[in-house]
Amino acid sequence: MTAGAEMKGYEEQKPPASMADAVDAFWRYSAPPHDAGTGPELHRILPDGCTDLIFQFRATRGPVWMADPALVVVGPMERFALVSIEPGSVSLGIRFKPGWAIPLLGVSPRELRGLSVPVADCSPALAQLQRQLEDCRSPAEAQARLQESVTRRLASFQQAPRPRATQALRWLQSTGGQVRMSSLARTLGVSERTLHRDVLDEAGVPPKLLARVLRFQRAVALLRSGGGGEDLSAVALACGYADQAHLSREVRDLAGLTPTALQFGG
Repeated sequence: MTAGAEMKGYEEQKPPASMADAVDAFWRYSAPPHDAGTGPELHRILPDGCTDLIFQFRATRGPVWMADPALVVVGPMERFALVSIEPGSVSLGIRFKPGWAIPLLGVSPRELRGLSVPVADCSPALAQLQRQLEDCRSPAEAQARLQESVTRRLASFQQAPRPRATQALRWLQSTGGQVRMSSLARTLGVSERTLHRDVLDEAGVPPKLLARVLRFQRAVALLRSGGGGEDLSAVALACGYADQAHLSREVRDLAGLTPTALQFGG
């Protein structure tokens, strides 16, 4: 999942080259502390085709630096979500690229689509990781432990996801979703039905939806890349939309905003 606006307190770090095939980003979000009269804030989260592993807690002062810790897996989203975030809460996240939730987390993104699930309901290994994170002495140590766990899993993993599905996912990502499913199926030497099943099993969403989301994500990046001055028609053309109206419809459906509102950090 990707933050929909330029959220204050949000930091993102790209993974090292050795992890770039599997990990899209490491990220951290620290909500402003509680002030008199303030309550939870709503943040717009946009779909990105990824699965996230997130350690959440409420920051406290003193020797006990966190309260209410929870490690959750957030499955791929079909469209935007408005998420309520408590003041003073902290989220440490790892965003996995499509196709890597099963080998690295041991969970099916298909079963988690659109859901946020406690790791106790996912796997014993992830439940053990939560206990290790709770034993850390600081947020920085917890973030390092979270990243180290993924490094170890990658190092011990001998084979990427199913080769055919991996090839399909790489093709979808490298083209930014600008590929017809019939053409992709022919390139891979399979039927469209087989392509649909392969991508759905590995990424948690059908290939057509993943392509939509990838085109949308590229459009979001272009809309925000130059301070809000991009021409919508040019963005639509660059991202494979039929015209500006097509871009507007897709942005409204996936983000719940107009392109102009999204362009200026909505």
